[in-house]
Amino acid sequence: MYSLEGQKSWRRSLLVGSAVVGALVVGVVLGSVSTSGTVEAQAGRTFSGGSGLMLNYVDAARASAFEGVVEKLAEGLQNSDNPERTRQAEGWKVYRAQEPGPNGTVLYVWVVDTVVPGADYSEAQLLFEAFPDEVQGLYETYTGALTGGQSMINLDILVDF
Repeated sequence: MYSLEGQKSWRRSLLVGSAVVGALVVGVVLGSVSTSGTVEAQAGRTFSGGSGLMLNYVDAARASAFEGVVEKLAEGLQNSDNPERTRQAEGWKVYRAQEPGPNGTVLYVWVVDTVVPGADYSEAQLLFEAFPDEVQGLYETYTGALTGGQSMINLDILVDF
């Protein structure tokens, strides 16, 4: 027999999974949104919903380099002395789609569940805080890999089964 808590956890996972699939469909359609290569371009990225998704379209030839920067980003958040940053790390997962994205890109989906209200999720800021001496090179690698753009999606829960 399943416990009520186990059922609720399973249903929440199903809901988040469904949201990811829906966002992937939307992301493929909106995949032409592009980002600027400057560090200042992403200042102040906050989610307004209770959860959020970030869709990143990456040049397949640069996927490994992109993943290296994402690993550094995770390391910086997890090792931060700032409690807000460690809370951000707790709710942030990064997925790599198995299917190719538009124009042969690799699609990376960031699932942020639960969002830290008011927290800045801009990659440039987070990398700067964690790795001030390396931020320029890391950010250039990161933005250089983004070829199909990036989409930020705010989510509010509709039903929690």
